[in-house]
Amino acid sequence: MGIRNELHPQERGNNVNYLPPAPHMLSKTEKRIFCKRLANLKLPDGYSSNISNCISLEECKIVGLKSHDCHVLLHQLLSVALRGLLPKGPRNAIFRLCAFYNEVCQRVIDRNRLEQHEEDVIETMCMFERFFPPSFFDIMVHLTIHIGREARLGGPVQYRWMYPFERYLAMNYSLSFM
Repeated sequence: MGIRNELHPQERGNNVNYLPPAPHMLSKTEKRIFCKRLANLKLPDGYSSNISNCISLEECKIVGLKSHDCHVLLHQLLSVALRGLLPKGPRNAIFRLCAFYNEVCQRVIDRNRLEQHEEDVIETMCMFERFFPPSFFDIMVHLTIHIGREARLGGPVQYRWMYPFERYLAMNYSLSFM
């Protein structure tokens, strides 16, 4: 059929088939570069927790992030850490999604730009469908399409997010053991 020939199985002698990696996969060296970039990142005090403590350079994994750390990673750090690592298509899709989330979570939201971003996020999801497998698309990915509408109806997200409640519950939890 000629569809995505670069992903077709390739025979490598003695009836051994090789499956090339998908365009959204990072190689081992790219994972190491990504983790090193995040581990060496210097952020201002109070901006987020020390993300370098959550990164295992030996295993190339990120573990133990709080919800605010994930927020900061998605909005600002992911687009910086992925520069030059992925092929252009998946990288641009991820950058567009990061920019959308960053725009939606601003303190002041321009309704006209928000309507444009709602249309752009649909195109971004189509870009994701080109590069990521169908198993990637669960309900949480689909809800991204509705976030712009929710921001338009409810106003800025800062008045409705969970961080103050998480801090309050964590404080109560720590006080209960004193």
